[in-house]
Amino acid sequence: MEKGLIMKKIIILIIALFILTGCSVKYNITINEDLTLIEEAKLTGTEEFFSTYYKTTKTNVLKSFIDIYKTGLEENNYQYELIEDSYPYVKLTRKYDNASDFVNKSQLFNEYFEEVKYTEDGNIKKIETIGYIGSIPDDPDQFDIKELEIVITCPYKVINHTAKEVDKKTNTYYYELNDDNNKILLEYDTNTKFNPNADLITYLIILGGVLVLTWVIIIYLIKKNNKK
Repeated sequence: MEKGLIMKKIIILIIALFILTGCSVKYNITINEDLTLIEEAKLTGTEEFFSTYYKTTKTNVLKSFIDIYKTGLEENNYQYELIEDSYPYVKLTRKYDNASDFVNKSQLFNEYFEEVKYTEDGNIKKIETIGYIGSIPDDPDQFDIKELEIVITCPYKVINHTAKEVDKKTNTYYYELNDDNNKILLEYDTNTKFNPNADLITYLIILGGVLVLTWVIIIYLIKKNNKK
């Protein structure tokens, strides 16, 4: 089987088996301090998907998919593990040398965007997507994904983003893509590490400055009154 066809089947498998809530997809990206990047997904199917395999268990269905795509996954450096939980899933991960490597090589990330770009200006790095494509009606290999949730965790100071929600304690950015919100932007400075206490430190500095200024004014007024 040609490698291109194997890769296409991998893409279809990944999209078809993403953890779904209704018609949404969840997908994690972790940027590490050494600038490597990890792509991670927990793959399973909806009840409707599994119902077509009514003569076997969910775990056996996932095992059969692993057997079919095992060679292609390994050839493309994906690590996989079947988790036999109350609702079984396949944990799939791949590590990239850097964000540029990820943007250029991740078939999954590129599958549902008209354009994916990575740019850098010295220590300023930017990942950007344009034109979310939820479905292509005329393409039988495309799955109709109404919403795509992408979660990006970054160890550096983020200076610009289009995330719907931000966890300021972990510097995690949540993007929910649909017909009304169809792009991702994450721009970060690798010269400045993320500090979860940065806002508190800034507040304390300002408060300290106010207290010092207040004390100086009080001392000045006391001295002025003593001269009278």
